[in-house]
Amino acid sequence: MPRPIGLFDGNLALLERALDLRSAQHRALSANIANADTPHYKAFEVAVEEALARHRATTSRLEAVRTQERHLPAPASVAPARPPLKALAAPAFSLRADGNTVDLDRTQGALAENALAYKTSAQLVSAKLKSLRNVITGGR
Repeated sequence: MPRPIGLFDGNLALLERALDLRSAQHRALSANIANADTPHYKAFEVAVEEALARHRATTSRLEAVRTQERHLPAPASVAPARPPLKALAAPAFSLRADGNTVDLDRTQGALAENALAYKTSAQLVSAKLKSLRNVITGGR
């Protein structure tokens, strides 16, 4: 028997965690860019996908139930899109002799991607809260 659906069904908690992680990722990537000329600086980033996967695994989720023989089975768990990194590997080819591992182009691209993911999560939170407000006020 499927579990009952809660008021928020864990979505707001997941989105809140995503916003926190994306904010931390922004600070880490900004620190990498700021230290692009610091000798022996090692680039790093937050393992956002790994942390979100752990959060999803620990929160209660609805179970899919096959009510008819011809229904497709529910998929098992989905792995994160890319492996999470905590410390960035040194670039394969670098003309730098000072030991700095910041790849400025890659870091700026990651920063833009992170900003887009943050904005998307914020819009989802806004839409969820807007729909709850609509329910509370009766559509007025």
